[in-house]
Amino acid sequence: MHQIINSYLRKLTNLTSRNRSILLLKLLAQGFLDLNELDFLNNKPAFSVIEQLIARKKEIYLCRLLDSRDENSNKVSQRLKSLSRFDHFVFEERGAKDLCVAWPFVCGTFADGTLVRAPLLFFPV
Repeated sequence: MHQIINSYLRKLTNLTSRNRSILLLKLLAQGFLDLNELDFLNNKPAFSVIEQLIARKKEIYLCRLLDSRDENSNKVSQRLKSLSRFDHFVFEERGAKDLCVAWPFVCGTFADGTLVRAPLLFFPV
């Protein structure tokens, strides 16, 4: 049991440059969606989604599922469906619920010169 706990401790304190929670050089199209794409799709700014997450709302409306008059809404809806499928696939394969909203992104370096480009807060979805 002690060995398992030490293994999890090493995983939790992984501060190497390969840790995607610290250094995320590019956003992969499959696993990420910029919330700025939701800007005024539901007649509200994209930051309203963050405000609702901070307020711990249970349900947050993002965009219409299908709208023949709005191409941007359809594109975002397709990306959200893809994210949902990917999250379901990860849950089926690994048993992990890893879908979250990350905000804000911090860019810079630590005192020892280690690069940082990663989100500061994670809101589980």
